[in-house]
Amino acid sequence: MRRGSAHCHWLDLKRTRGRYRACSLDGSGGARRMEPNSDEDKLFRPSYVASMELPERTGLVNVEDIKTNLSDEFSLASSSSDMSRRSSLEPRAHIQVSLRIKPFTALERANGSQGCVSLEDSTSVILKPPKSSLSRLLEKTAGQTIQKFTFSRVFGPEATQEEFFEGTMKQPVQDFLEGCNRLVFTYGITNAGKTYTFQGTEDDVGILPRTMDMLFKTIGGRLYTKMDLKPIRWRDYIKLTKDQVREETALKNSLLRLTREVGGYFIKKR
Repeated sequence: MRRGSAHCHWLDLKRTRGRYRACSLDGSGGARRMEPNSDEDKLFRPSYVASMELPERTGLVNVEDIKTNLSDEFSLASSSSDMSRRSSLEPRAHIQVSLRIKPFTALERANGSQGCVSLEDSTSVILKPPKSSLSRLLEKTAGQTIQKFTFSRVFGPEATQEEFFEGTMKQPVQDFLEGCNRLVFTYGITNAGKTYTFQGTEDDVGILPRTMDMLFKTIGGRLYTKMDLKPIRWRDYIKLTKDQVREETALKNSLLRLTREVGGYFIKKR
C-alpha cells in the first residue's frame, strides 16, 4: 500500500428553524473559496448585523429560579415523543462506516498489481499480503499477516455510483428531511478515490450532487423564492431591505464573474 497523506471531504447536513443547509468543506475544515488576484479584485461583503439594536439590560439577572433538576421534565418529553419515529432511528448505530474498494486502473493491471483485499460477505473483508511478499515471510508468520475487518457495509470494485449512494446516503438524507442532523465524510489515503466518490464526474456524479438533487426534488414545491433573507452564522437570519438586496445581488454577480474568469484561465492554461 502506497503511503500518502489522508484528506477528508465533508458533507454537513443541518436543519435550523425549518430551513435546510448543506455545505461542502475541504480537508482543512473550511469552505472552499477562491482568493482574488489583487487588491482591486477584493470584494467587500456588507454586514447588517452591526446595525441591529440589542435590548439594553436594566438590572441584575436573577438565575436562582432556573437552578433546578430538569431530568424529570426531559424524561416526560422523551416518553411523549413519536414512538414510531424513535423506533425507526434506534436500530441504526450512531456511526455507520462503509468501505468502498477501488478497482485497479488499466496502468496498474498492466504493471501486474496484485489485489490484497477480498470480500468475505457484505460487511467483512479479508486483508492478505501480496503474493510477491509471501516468499520473504516465514511459514509460521505468513498466517498471522491475514487480517479480517468488519464494517457497516462493504462495496466491491464493481459497485456503481448509484448503488453506493443508495446503500450509504439515501437513508441519512431522508433522516435529515425528517429533522435530524447528519454528517457524512470520505476518508482515505491519497489517490484512494475520495474525490470520485464524493463529487464524481460530469457523466457519473458522486454522493454530493446526488444528495443535493434529492434534497431539492423533495422540497421543490416549498422553496422560498425571494432573495431578501440573509443567514447569520448558523441559527439566525435577518430580512434585507431593497437597497441591501441590490448590494447582495451585485456581490453575487461579481463573484460569479470572478469564478468564470478564473475558471477560463485554468482551462486555457492546461
